[in-house]
Amino acid sequence: MILEGGLFFPNKLVSVSEIRKTQKGSSYHLPAFRGIRKMQQTDRCSQFVKIPCFITGNLVLDTDRERIRQKMAKFMVEEKGYRIGDLVIDREIRIEVDSRKIRSFADIVVTIDGRSLMLLRGGPGSVVTRESGTIAAARLLEPDYIIPWAVQANLFEAAILDVRKKKAVKYGWDAIPLRDELVRITSDWPPLRLPDDRIPIERQILYSYDTHG
Repeated sequence: MILEGGLFFPNKLVSVSEIRKTQKGSSYHLPAFRGIRKMQQTDRCSQFVKIPCFITGNLVLDTDRERIRQKMAKFMVEEKGYRIGDLVIDREIRIEVDSRKIRSFADIVVTIDGRSLMLLRGGPGSVVTRESGTIAAARLLEPDYIIPWAVQANLFEAAILDVRKKKAVKYGWDAIPLRDELVRITSDWPPLRLPDDRIPIERQILYSYDTHG
């Protein structure tokens, strides 16, 4: 990984001060790596930095979105009583709008006894402006039913979304339902299926949010 005040090379971490002391012509001569130095100064979350995933234990790229997902996962398990096995990551939604194809992802889907009960997505910036995209994802992910609840979060705020009514009902990380509460409020199963005439509309909404942010 990249450390403070250092540069990353494939097999060695070399500090800027070391490079300055290196003789001209060395493979670590500073001018040859100005682009890397600039990247290190301007992008602390570069492609080289990885962090352990709370859910899988695998190393994942340290991005804004990933930091939010890791916070959500840890919070759900440690504060809300969920089990790691309840949390499914990176469920994919394939969308085609006007012959343009994209893949959208649900950061976490809470799945208990084979039922997708709540979808969570994270991103930097206002949660309010991203609510509709997350609601659309929850309405599209499962072909046979609408996922009843969703959460849109950043590192500091979360919106709890009633997917059927298409609106936020609460705000704040603490408002995310406990595991037992989520099971209780989703006991009337299965939820409604998304009407066929709504599918292209929800796809357009999700496409717009995930391509224009």
